[in-house]
Amino acid sequence: MDRIRVMLADDEENVLGVMTDVLASDPSIDVVGTACDATTAIDLAHTESPDVALVDVRMPGGGGTRVAQRLRGSSPDTRVIAVSAHADPDLVVSMLRAGAVGYVAKDEDPDQLLRAIHRSVKGQSSISVASLGEVAERLAGQLLIPDRSLGQQTAERIARAIDGASLHMVFQPIVELEAGHVVGLEALARFMERPRRMPQAWFAAAAEVGLLTDLELAAVRRALVELDRIPLGTYLTVNASPATIRSEGLAELLDGGAADRIVLEVTEQSAVEDYDELTACLRPIREKGVRLAIDDVGAGFASLGHVLRLSPEYMKLDRSLVTGLSSDPIRRSLIERLVSFSDEVGIAVIAEGIEKEKDLEALRALRVPFGQGFHLGRPGPIPEGQDVWPIQWPGRHAFRSMVG
Repeated sequence: MDRIRVMLADDEENVLGVMTDVLASDPSIDVVGTACDATTAIDLAHTESPDVALVDVRMPGGGGTRVAQRLRGSSPDTRVIAVSAHADPDLVVSMLRAGAVGYVAKDEDPDQLLRAIHRSVKGQSSISVASLGEVAERLAGQLLIPDRSLGQQTAERIARAIDGASLHMVFQPIVELEAGHVVGLEALARFMERPRRMPQAWFAAAAEVGLLTDLELAAVRRALVELDRIPLGTYLTVNASPATIRSEGLAELLDGGAADRIVLEVTEQSAVEDYDELTACLRPIREKGVRLAIDDVGAGFASLGHVLRLSPEYMKLDRSLVTGLSSDPIRRSLIERLVSFSDEVGIAVIAEGIEKEKDLEALRALRVPFGQGFHLGRPGPIPEGQDVWPIQWPGRHAFRSMVG
């Protein structure tokens, strides 16, 4: 039997990595390419003619609905399956009307994703979302009573992750692009409890049940345990939303002797309503030596607002700017201006989502100093021995010194 050729499209590198791992567990599936925006996804589908396209509903360039609509006419043999953190019934219906044959919520068991792929190549549809009753109501006029116990079940599952062993951390190298030295590691959460869900789905669910701060603090705590295993001269990046930064617990966790080796990355789990308050909460943390990074710069106005209002030491270019950079003059021009701005104000730039050699070379030509991505190193445990990290550096050994 021929293998099923699948392409993935999502604007979050973390999600692409998890989905790639899920699909790799099925020997009948080949991943033929990845994209981080709608335009790249459409071009990739034209080039690769995959059997199945897994498409994020909300991503730059028009989102999953644009991809589904275009592929329905230009690549009719490709079955589109929507994959989203949002189980809004209106989104489900809009994707199905655009031409998708399936819709899988990111907080579902990954087995549901594999099931949807196999069903699609047989000409069968799949909808796997918690709000299936509401979807049915909109599609067929049915009224189903929602399960009011779901919120309690979610809270209990997240509480088990906070207190138990299912939450663990992996680490992705941040590389000095000119020489190839690993200068830092970003700590990323992974969850082992079944049903398996993607990390961002866990944090989104935690926010819905009021446990986001508790879950983020648990992740930071587990990451800091590994700090002593990281060589001196290498920093550790931990992630926290504005809500968690405003909590007392984060300041207590970061109140240690190695604060100058920690970079706090502000994520977009919740909006910033009062910058003065957030700045006041950050002040004692930064006075201890903790540096600040802003995530997803270039993906929207909010991240640029963080840069202007919070004066970070680092700003991380969103992967939507980096992917396809080598062949896109608009992306090159924008990054060039961001680098010029960063030089003027003294903020270091880190490019995220580096997956291809051509994009890496373009970043080096634009004088982007630092970067991370699958092309340089996948997230994983800290290697034994403490002095090496498995980055893939062109023309060099697969293992490079973490401190040069």
